Amino acid sequence: MTSRGVAAGAAALLAVVALGATGCGNDDTSETTTFEKPWDPCTLSEETLRKATIDPATQGPALAAETPWEENCGWKTYDDIGVSMNALSTATVDQFRDRPDNIDFRKVTVGDRSAVTFRSEGDEERSYCWLLLPFESEGLVLMQVSRSPFSKEATPMCEVAVRIGDVVVAEIP
Repeated sequence: MTSRGVAAGAAALLAVVALGATGCGNDDTSETTTFEKPWDPCTLSEETLRKATIDPATQGPALAAETPWEENCGWKTYDDIGVSMNALSTATVDQFRDRPDNIDFRKVTVGDRSAVTFRSEGDEERSYCWLLLPFESEGLVLMQVSRSPFSKEATPMCEVAVRIGDVVVAEIP
């Protein structure tokens, strides 16, 4: 699968998680759910971004359009790795585990917190990795790191995700 296909898959994944969060379906209830906006990743300090090798000047929107239960932000590292963070107020790790095209789940420690990395089955070049970092309360941060499949860099992307996560976790609630 191409990098563009993996990115499209990531956008679809967020849509599925979002639909799961809203409880969409064919139930006949007229109850409206109100979602609390989660933490905003764009509030990461420039100092923290630089420590994580992220260039603060590259800040922009991430892949997905924001919803009432999501905040997102994206950057590039100084060595041209894309980093996007989506803060989801109602998502769970199990929602990502339940998707058959998400593979290679690994428990990791980020800072002093438990987290999970995974990859997409279609990412044959191994140019993407996702890090799920649960908030201290409800919800989680989904961080995606990606590089060009033509890159000569050999560091596994999930190692890059954990390295960046180790730095930014101090500012994530």
